[in-house]
Amino acid sequence: MSIGPTGASVPPTTADELRDRLRQGPVRFAFRKKDGTLRLAYGTLDLTKVPQENHPKGERQSSPKVIPFFDLDKFEWRSVSTDQLIFG
Repeated sequence: MSIGPTGASVPPTTADELRDRLRQGPVRFAFRKKDGTLRLAYGTLDLTKVPQENHPKGERQSSPKVIPFFDLDKFEWRSVSTDQLIFG
C-alpha cells in the first residue's frame, strides 16, 4: 500500500484494472509522471460520457504500453504509460 494523492493509503492498481474501470465510466485515479510528480486524473473511455465532438474519428489501435483516456477535467484525450505507478 502507498500514500495516495490525498495522503490516505491507496493501493496501486494494474493497467488492466484501470482500463476495465475506465471502460465502465468515469474514474478518479492518480499516477506518477516520468518527472516524479503525482498527476491526479478524472477520466473515462465510456463514449457516452465524452462530448460528441471529441469522439474518435476512426478506429486506431493504441499501444498496449499506453492507456488512453478522455480527461473529464480538461476535456481532452490524454494517456498514461503502463510503466508508471498508478493509484486507483
